[in-house]
Amino acid sequence: MGHLAAKSRACLTLAICLLVAWAAPVHAQGERDVFTVSGIPVDVVGADAVTARREALLAGQRAGLDRLLRRLVPAEAHGRLPAARNLPIDQYVQNFTIRNEELSSTQYIAELTVAYEPEAVRGLLRDQGLAASETPSAPLVVLPLYEGPEGTRLWPDDNPWWQAWDDNMDPERLLRLSLPLGDLEDMTKVSPAQAAAGEPDPLLDLASRYGSQDVLVVSAMVEQPGNAAEVPILRLEARRVGEVERMGEPLSLRGEPGQTLPDLLGEAVTRLQDNLDERWKAANLLRFDEAGLMVVEIPITRLSDWVDINRGLENLPEVSEVDVATFSQQNVRAQIRYIGDEFSLEEALRRLGLTLSREGDRWLLQPTGGASPSPGGPVNASPASSSQGLQ
Repeated sequence: MGHLAAKSRACLTLAICLLVAWAAPVHAQGERDVFTVSGIPVDVVGADAVTARREALLAGQRAGLDRLLRRLVPAEAHGRLPAARNLPIDQYVQNFTIRNEELSSTQYIAELTVAYEPEAVRGLLRDQGLAASETPSAPLVVLPLYEGPEGTRLWPDDNPWWQAWDDNMDPERLLRLSLPLGDLEDMTKVSPAQAAAGEPDPLLDLASRYGSQDVLVVSAMVEQPGNAAEVPILRLEARRVGEVERMGEPLSLRGEPGQTLPDLLGEAVTRLQDNLDERWKAANLLRFDEAGLMVVEIPITRLSDWVDINRGLENLPEVSEVDVATFSQQNVRAQIRYIGDEFSLEEALRRLGLTLSREGDRWLLQPTGGASPSPGGPVNASPASSSQGLQ
């Protein structure tokens, strides 16, 4: 049974590492969001109430730091991560909040949300020689389409595939997937037939309701429901609809002996998220062992142009420092210190809606398409992404 389980997991990993590779614009999000871990459960029994509380808070802060490091670092490097229990945790915690607190004479139960100090975490990863990503993606709306013996289902009332996504969605990954509400307004926008056909107009209309420019339609087709004498079998297929659309080949996923169809659906959701998130991290890694300095010319027409561009640069994880060398009414010359190579910087600027180009012996930085920067968000909101389904 262990061999079958390992084989099933290997097949799934191989097949869904295939899913989507893209670099969509990132909505402006602060460091606090990426470096905050929520929903950390603690339950500690101590010699007395004070001791139990103190030990529980320390344990929760350490558990959250472990979760944060795994969030930022690719899975292949998790084995090289330092254990939080061996670190001076006070150096990494910025602040924390407590919910659902229960206290007895010897036991402390609660749920923590911990915000960690970005520079301290970056320094830790740098010292360990670990590349990491701290760039969240723009939101991507997921539509789970289920095809079972009773027909095609899309919306949550009678869709076990939707329920599997709802139960297993992890909102704190760098790849920001979200489920729609599935209410009457959603139902009037997209029918099951339109979702199955990947019709772009209704799907993108739905995406816009949730502040997204893309939809990932993930279909689960039941080839064998599973019973006492057989294992469940699913056929999975993904289609991403945005500016560019491409279909891949479906995947058959076989469960393990004794595994129920709902369990297999839940496992598929978790592993799909794992692989999508890993591909996003791989495409947005910060290599702390590489750094550079670039002098750029930034044409402006008004002071607010520079203010908005500078704010965006300071929020990019790839940019460590921006120094103004000269400033005039038409032009800013600035030195940008960055992590990684020039290609990584160019990709980061593109996510921000800025184009980096070479003109003679100087670098020119300006909004993509000549658009004016918008405060606190991408300069140009049009997606520059490729789309890919299961291959």
